Parts: sequence; C-alpha cells; structure tokens
Amino acid sequence: MDEQDYKYLISSYQQKGFDLLSQLIATEARVKKLTDLVETLNKKVIEQQEELNKLSTKTRKPTQKDDFS
Repeated sequence: MDEQDYKYLISSYQQKGFDLLSQLIATEARVKKLTDLVETLNKKVIEQQEELNKLSTKTRKPTQKDDFS
C-alpha cells in the first residue's frame, strides 16, 4: 500500500465510524423513548388495577335476582 491508499483507508474508517456512531445514538434515543413509554403504560396499568380493586370491593346493591325472600 502506498501513502494514497492509506489516506483512502483512513477516510473510509472515519466515515464508517461516524455512520456507526450516528446509528448508535439514534438507537439509544429510540430505546430511551420506548423505555419511557413502557414506564408510562405500566403506571397506567397499576392505576387501573387499583381502580378495579376499589370497584370490586365496594358493596353492591342486591338485585331482584339476589333477593331470595
């Protein structure tokens, strides 16, 4: 390899390194966004489970079906 070949090789490495770094940063941003979405949805599920528990523990009014007298 001569000096010109090394210049092209270094240039290619620099470009590929830049491309890979950009992809990595974009992927990390997407992972962070999706992690935040999962946390938000988990909180909502917990809130809905708590609401369901509250509703299921409330005493219900007897209906005609339930009235055996």
